Amino acid sequence: MTSPDYNEYRELIKKGQYIKAVHLAEMAYLEGSRNNPFWLTRQAAALSRAGKYDQGYGIAKQALALKPSDPYSILAVAEALSGLKRMDEALQYYEEIAQDPKLSLYARRGMLYCLSELKQWDRMLQLLGPWEMPPAASLQWKVKALIGQDRLQEAIEACRQWLEIEPDNRQGMWALTELEIQRDGLEAVLKKMGRLAKIGSRPPVYKEIYASLCRRAGQPELALKQYEKLTQSGADPWILQQQAFALKKSGKESEAVPMMEELLKLDPKNFYLHSSYISACKKSRQLDKALDFYENLVELHPDEKPLYGRIKKLQKMLGVEI
Repeated sequence: MTSPDYNEYRELIKKGQYIKAVHLAEMAYLEGSRNNPFWLTRQAAALSRAGKYDQGYGIAKQALALKPSDPYSILAVAEALSGLKRMDEALQYYEEIAQDPKLSLYARRGMLYCLSELKQWDRMLQLLGPWEMPPAASLQWKVKALIGQDRLQEAIEACRQWLEIEPDNRQGMWALTELEIQRDGLEAVLKKMGRLAKIGSRPPVYKEIYASLCRRAGQPELALKQYEKLTQSGADPWILQQQAFALKKSGKESEAVPMMEELLKLDPKNFYLHSSYISACKKSRQLDKALDFYENLVELHPDEKPLYGRIKKLQKMLGVEI
């Protein structure tokens, strides 16, 4: 039976409230046994999910020092190192627990991510064979490795096998689309997706892909029509972002700017959204508005250091004395 603290921790993680989960884990550790690494591993895991990998690594190493054989401490170190892009080191830690009955799936997924970042495609394919992974997950990594090896037709076949198991899977559909563009060209795939997007029973991913291809093909107005259809049924932030990008590309910056502002409040780390927002403000002569927005945004997210740099950049563009 799990403790009330752990149940609360899990709920916070599910909701994406990682910093609150960090504080809960820290208090639980201080109130419990200092020789038990459990709450240290949970604190490290929440820090990594919050993108604070340096801090997560420090806490994870502290947990590992208490109990060097603890698989959860090893996993916490591996996750932090992976976030720090220290892939060779992370891989070594993941390998230690690749056979652990409870953590093997997490460890193997971590290993595959590290190997893909290191572009070790041969080893990925060698490991996928004997490993018992869910078929869809295995095919997803196989597709990535085959793409890395420029084995286009084999990657397409593996992607189709994946979609047979998980029909209309969003990630699989996007992967297959990109592969078919490489093989058949943008125009042919655009026509195909246009036909599929018109079928009412098809899930929204078909309209998403078609809208994106319209943008890529230099048809922003057609893309906007698709995004408008998607937003009518309640779109997620990614769809709204694509709609904002399409508005900007079609010269409707006055409509794109407020949408981008709302999205940046939700995701202040989004580099592409920041770049597009500043560009849209510059083109529509709204840099004063952008400066006001960033000064308010930094109050909402004071720990997001890049925002201070963006404020300085805008002040310089406007000739404001710093």
